[in-house]
Amino acid sequence: MTCQICGGSGWIVKEIDGRSVSFRCKCQFEKFSKIYLKKAGIPKRYQNCKFSNYVPKTAYQLRALKECERFFYLFPFVEKGLLLYGPPGTGKTHLATAVLRNVIKYKGQKGVFCDFRNLLLTIKSTYDTNESEVEIIENVVKAPLLILDDVGAERNTDWAKEKLNLIINYRYINNLPTIITTNLSFDGGLEQFSSKFDSRTESRIHEMCKIIKVEGDDKRKTDTL
Repeated sequence: MTCQICGGSGWIVKEIDGRSVSFRCKCQFEKFSKIYLKKAGIPKRYQNCKFSNYVPKTAYQLRALKECERFFYLFPFVEKGLLLYGPPGTGKTHLATAVLRNVIKYKGQKGVFCDFRNLLLTIKSTYDTNESEVEIIENVVKAPLLILDDVGAERNTDWAKEKLNLIINYRYINNLPTIITTNLSFDGGLEQFSSKFDSRTESRIHEMCKIIKVEGDDKRKTDTL
């Protein structure tokens, strides 16, 4: 039976900000979205993160929300990824996860959520088992959309730098969209990104991502007052 929404084409075209944006019709991927979401590795705490339940309290947070929404609307035809930086508790992971959930649910595209610190621990655990480090890394570097969360929270070691360099370099060369969140700074004030990672990695991130500051009160603290 022909879908009455898309007429069997599998696509819906909408005009957004004067641009034609294509969306997969739900008839094409409704049954796959649950599978993709399950395989995306989104932690339980963030599984209900949406644009609609992110409440910006500052101009920085509002801009970050708008940029993430725009990224989703244009995906997969995006020229750059995003890097969200700022102090803890300002909603960086919430916004990044909302993008990933929407891309899977409404565009039928695959993606991976990767906590960088947990990734390093998982890689280390393979050294004492038969599990392959290569398979773990490949799942991350080859993801159609990668959320690389909390970069810089790990201990500052050459080994950690090497793993980040590997991920960034692969995705840079292959032009794969990436959303990075970090508490490190790109404009002074907080601990500088360049103090933990080499200038080559930082330079490539600047070229492959739009750098967005997310500043405001720590939601985790204010929500308990």
